Amino acid sequence: MKSLIVGMGIGGLYKSQLEFLGATVTTVDSNPAVKADYLSIQDIPPTEMFDTAHICTPNFLHDEHARLCAPLSTIVFVDKPGVKTAGDWHRLTEDFPTTRFMMVKNNQWREQIAGLSELAHSAKTINIIWNNCDRVPKPGSWFTTKALAYGGVSRDLMPHLLSWVQALFPEDSPGHSTWKHAWDTSSSSEQWHKLCDLTGSDYGEMFADGVYDVDDRASMQLMLNGKVINLQADWRTGHPDARYLELVFEDDTTLRYEFGLCPEYAYRRMIQEAHSKVYDVEFWKKQMVRDMWIHTAVGKFK
Repeated sequence: MKSLIVGMGIGGLYKSQLEFLGATVTTVDSNPAVKADYLSIQDIPPTEMFDTAHICTPNFLHDEHARLCAPLSTIVFVDKPGVKTAGDWHRLTEDFPTTRFMMVKNNQWREQIAGLSELAHSAKTINIIWNNCDRVPKPGSWFTTKALAYGGVSRDLMPHLLSWVQALFPEDSPGHSTWKHAWDTSSSSEQWHKLCDLTGSDYGEMFADGVYDVDDRASMQLMLNGKVINLQADWRTGHPDARYLELVFEDDTTLRYEFGLCPEYAYRRMIQEAHSKVYDVEFWKKQMVRDMWIHTAVGKFK
């Protein structure tokens, strides 16, 4: 397998996992200090072709870079939150009909998904929580500039939580409601902090002269066949990290699964399955519907 990675921030994780799979990896990063193979996608010879391309650049560059990679790669993975709008995602896939596109949904390839899904069907309330003590991504950078990030925590963490909903209630669950039947009753996002409130972050360099105009707390409630699904994400609570799935059953007993950060093997499984099913039309139709739903859902946060 030949793979292309564009952006060597989170792209470093992809590089290690692709090399673990035995792939030949080519890298692109505009920062000369990174010493990537190329400084830009345009520098890659047009005769060079890849099995997978991985877009790991800032959000506002995802669409541009996915379009540049589409002629070079059979599959293009776009890191969450994908592109700016659901309409943009639809146009991207329509403009390159022979290329497969997938927004990264690595959590759906965790080993525990099948067992948790079976339990979720019996729950009356499902809480999916991702609250960080202090994990604002690079405060003052593009991450916290709305025009560049398209939002804040709602675009950074909420796609993960929505991806969990799809994994717990998949399309191929005979006799059960699926995520497609879920409808949102409310969604809200708020900015609780200013840049001057942050003395630093556990996640990346701080740019004290930068911009902070994004939401740092977001929540959504979904209804699914009488079940209540609560999603909550927060970049900076000041309390210990809380990343868990909580199932509340009819007798009010609860089960909590601490999911933490996504394990690296899930990235490998996602790439392997997509690569093995590159000609499976139904698989890619399913991915398109899933990606459009997440794009539409996060587009409701203002």
